[in-house]
Amino acid sequence: MARKSYDRLRPANDSISNRIRDARDRSGLAPAELRKILAQMGINLSKTGLHRLETSEPVNPNLKLMIAIAEATHVTPQWLLFGEGSPRPDEKIGPAIRARVIDTIAFMAGALDLTPEQERNLASWLKSVRESRPETVRKP
Repeated sequence: MARKSYDRLRPANDSISNRIRDARDRSGLAPAELRKILAQMGINLSKTGLHRLETSEPVNPNLKLMIAIAEATHVTPQWLLFGEGSPRPDEKIGPAIRARVIDTIAFMAGALDLTPEQERNLASWLKSVRESRPETVRKP
C-alpha cells in the first residue's frame, strides 16, 4: 500500500531508474520474478543490482540489459532508456489505434448527408475493415 502512494507522488518517467521500476510495476512483476526472467534470457542480475537500477540513476546503462528489461516488461527500449515515445511496443498499440480510427470514422459518418446506398457501402466497408487483421501495422 505504501508503495502505491509513493508511485503516485513520484514524477512520471523522469529518469531511467523510475522508468525501470514503473515498467516492472506495470507488468505486475516482483523484483525476483523479473530477475528470473532475465536469467532465462542469459542475464544474471543480483537482487542488489536490480535495486540499484531502480533507485539510483545508472550512469552507463548496459544496453543488452536494458533491452532485456524492456522485453521482459513489455515496453519499448526507446521509452525505457530515453522516456521518448510510447512505452508500449507498436504491435500492441497499432491495433488499438486502428480500432479507434475505425470507430471514429463510423461515428463521424453520422454527420454526413449520405444516400442510403452510400450508407450501405460505408457500413459494408467498415465491417470488412473491422474483420480484416493486417499482418503488420505500418507507421504513417
